[in-house]
Amino acid sequence: MRKEPLNSRKLYENPEVVDLFTREHWISFFDRIQGYDEEVTEDFLMSLRPHSKTHATVSFRALTLELTPNFINRIVGLPLGLSWSKEEKSLGQVAKKTFFLLEEHPVEHKNGVRRTSLPPLWSEVSYKIMKYITCEGRFSIIYGYHFRLLHELRYGMDILPAKKLDIPYFFLQSLITCDTKLNVRVPNQLAHHGLIKMLVEYALNT
Repeated sequence: MRKEPLNSRKLYENPEVVDLFTREHWISFFDRIQGYDEEVTEDFLMSLRPHSKTHATVSFRALTLELTPNFINRIVGLPLGLSWSKEEKSLGQVAKKTFFLLEEHPVEHKNGVRRTSLPPLWSEVSYKIMKYITCEGRFSIIYGYHFRLLHELRYGMDILPAKKLDIPYFFLQSLITCDTKLNVRVPNQLAHHGLIKMLVEYALNT
């Protein structure tokens, strides 16, 4: 199982990282992460039923949730915007090429870039993205979809809100992918523990 952050404490060790996430209105989501329950995560994902790219239902433990990007947005506070996915590889490559400044020299690795070859600030920011947003278990290589998020954080002041990436939409797609893989017994697919805890607690309190 992928271990994920129990809270946002470590994120606050670098003020520059905090400033970036605050400017793009991501910080409130990180601050809402307060532990998780692995059994709840597994039950939630095994009960998820996708109906489309923008709609899934979850029924478990006497709870029923209708998951949509708008619903997730209301709970986590992350911005809506352009629908996107990991599979849009050409757009990811564009983001990678336009992310770096002329004096920066990343080290390529197959289809990605070694994280440690990024400038120190962006190496740390990408690590936080992997821990809190994409929720992956490996952190050495930055791929195109990571660069789409990094590009937004670096150049966000020049991007119109409607052109920014829809993170609640991404979350929903990722939850659906976890459910699909779990149901065919792919190991180590429990992820987004903090997000799931927020969704369940919201359902319990409404």
